[in-house]
Amino acid sequence: MNGKSIHPNISRERLVEVAAGQNPIAAILGCADSRVPVELLFDTGLGDLFVVRSAGNTAFTAAIGSLEYAVSHLGVSLIIVLGHERCGAVTAALDLSAHLTPSLSKVVGQVRMELMAAGAMDDLDKACRINALRSAQSLADSSVLITDRLRQGRLEIETAYYDLDTAEIDWLGAVKPTALN
Repeated sequence: MNGKSIHPNISRERLVEVAAGQNPIAAILGCADSRVPVELLFDTGLGDLFVVRSAGNTAFTAAIGSLEYAVSHLGVSLIIVLGHERCGAVTAALDLSAHLTPSLSKVVGQVRMELMAAGAMDDLDKACRINALRSAQSLADSSVLITDRLRQGRLEIETAYYDLDTAEIDWLGAVKPTALN
């Protein structure tokens, strides 16, 4: 935020170290948007984060499976679901007249259903924040492994929102499996 990145863990030595195996400090489910470079936003280096990106930071099967791997095989105890301002997938979800390809319709349709269920179809900024929260909740509820780790206190899922204009990250809070809320 203050413009003084430390750029840790980007040396040749670090490259050699992580080639032997990974031990990330956290996993991130972020949007595929090119304006949201997760490793740069969190000022991390090689091997520090296990990053999964999908349009609209959606928690589909591939993303869930990837995060299960991070939790079960890499020992990650923190997952951050990172939404952002002016998300294209959320924008498309709010546009009921958008013409989309079949695959993109699946992504946008999932986002749209979540936003409709939350009553968040009227404001883009609010919808982007709600989408991040709903993706995090979906992740907490969609995997037996992740749900069990959350219940055991061995895993946390935090939700955050990145402001494209200010580069600030707003922490929206943790989620728990629905049965525990």
